[in-house]
Order: sequence, then C-alpha cells, then structure tokens
Amino acid sequence: MEEFYNDEDLKQFYSKKAQRKPLLVIGEFTKFLLISCAVCFAASLIFGNSLFDLVLYNSLNILKYPWILVTNVFFHANFEHLFFNCWAIFMFGSFLELRKGTKFMMTLFFSSVIISNVVFGFFNPGIYGLGISGFVYAIIGSVVVFEPNTKLFIFPLPVPLKISIVGPIFLAIELVLAIIGGDGIGHIAHAAGFIVGFAISKYYKIKEIHYYR
Repeated sequence: MEEFYNDEDLKQFYSKKAQRKPLLVIGEFTKFLLISCAVCFAASLIFGNSLFDLVLYNSLNILKYPWILVTNVFFHANFEHLFFNCWAIFMFGSFLELRKGTKFMMTLFFSSVIISNVVFGFFNPGIYGLGISGFVYAIIGSVVVFEPNTKLFIFPLPVPLKISIVGPIFLAIELVLAIIGGDGIGHIAHAAGFIVGFAISKYYKIKEIHYYR
C-alpha cells in the first residue's frame, strides 16, 4: 500500500514508476500525430481550399461531416502554425506519453480535440477552425498536474518558471484574448483544451492515488 502525504511524495512515486528512456525516443501516438500533421499540411498545399468542407471544423457542417470534429486538427494555416504546434507536441507530448502511456495520450487527444472544437463552434458558428493547438494546451494542462515543477524559459524573462505557474498564466491570457477577439485565433479553443487536459489529468491522478493505497 502506497501513502502520499504531499506533492513531493507523489512526484517521487511517479519518478520511480517511469522508465528511463533515451532523450530522442518519441511515443508512438506522438509520432503518429507529428507525421499526420506534416502529411496533411502537404495535402493542403496540393489541394488547397477544395478540402475545407471535408476536413475543417465548421459548426454548420457537423451533421453532414461528423469526422471534422477530429480531422481539422491535422491541418494548419501556414508553416509557422504547423512548426510551433509540432514543436510543442514533440517536446511535451513525448515527455507526457513516455510517462503516462499511449492509452492516456489518446484519451487526452480525443477528449480535448472534440470538446475544444465544440466550444469553438458554439462561440463561432459558421467559422472554420483548424490546427492542433487545443491539444497542445491540453498537454500543458496535463503536465501542470503530473509534473508541476517542470521549468520553462518564457521570453523575455531571464529565468525559467515552473509550469504550475506558467500554465495558469497561459490559460488566463487565452481567456482574455478570447473575450477581446478580432485576431482570427481560436483562443477559446485553447482555453477549453487546457481545462480538459487539466481536469482529465486530475481525475487520473486521484484514481492512481486511490489504486495504490
């Protein structure tokens, strides 16, 4: 029976449980996402706007093309959009999948993608949405729960900050930008993704604590 009296005990438990893996090892689902995003970006360059109705999320098309609740995340507006999302997934997605497993990552992916799309469509009816940023924020929300002491360098700050501090700041910024609007970015989907990732991870963490007691 395992007993946890504070976050440090719990962190040590996860550290012992996780297997040590080489730095560049990438989780299978993370690898699938990266390859899929790259392939779909290439396809969008070839076929252009003709793919929009079939693959991009639009709340007015959901009954006709229900798969767009998921397929839109593999497409990106431009190379910069693709690069930064894939870089975040490579860094944090690999980190999370190698510690929590592929099944957890798939649960996190489908839950955050579908819910963030629904929330985006509710506030932006008839507007096309694309990109995997909602899942990126779900990963950040998850890391806040499982590895709160992970540190990040945030430009232009000279010192790294714990993700337990950075994550909520990101969420607050996205909520404020969602209210302001007008920049063509789905900030409300980002916020929804973070909340979903945080909530699911909290549930898993509590479940694991009770399981090992």
